Amino acid sequence: MLAEDIYAIMLFSSLILVVPGPSNTLLLSAGFHFGSLRAAPFILLEALGYSLSISAWGWVLARLSESNPWIISLTKALCALYVALLAVKTWNASIRSAGTGNFRRWPLHLFVATLSNPKALIFASVIFPGKAFLDFWNNYTISLLAFLVVLAPIGMLWVGLGAGIRKGYLGSISGPLFSKVTSVILALFSASLTYTMVRAA
Repeated sequence: MLAEDIYAIMLFSSLILVVPGPSNTLLLSAGFHFGSLRAAPFILLEALGYSLSISAWGWVLARLSESNPWIISLTKALCALYVALLAVKTWNASIRSAGTGNFRRWPLHLFVATLSNPKALIFASVIFPGKAFLDFWNNYTISLLAFLVVLAPIGMLWVGLGAGIRKGYLGSISGPLFSKVTSVILALFSASLTYTMVRAA
């Protein structure tokens, strides 16, 4: 796998991972309720959930696309639509208003939320190269490690945001501004993905 492929995985994974979603909401909530130090280990559960989900989606798509190549194109189109809708939703959302409910079983909730997170399909079908799921020891391992390298600091960012809100370190504009900037980046990613598909058609 080329260095350019690794950098691309890290860059585009970061753009998707930073977007508010079920996993990030729970990490933010954990930081808010428990503080950074106690909530930090939850990031390991997020990493495990994504690793299992991405692997499952990737292996299934790799096998199906061998006899039905159109499945990959359809999946990418659905992902582009999902990302566009997520951009609109993110624009209207506020980090401060993200769910901070009092969950009693944080580890299980976070693991299940990540395991079923639609973002995993985007990672498996769009961001990870198709060859990653055909060569376990080289392409797959390198791709997954590149993904996990950016997941850890972004997960910690969300935990830190929650802890910062709890202690009043963040101004009232921090949450809305973060959401809007993220939304614009996400919209650009969706447009880029759509353009790539149209050009390849």
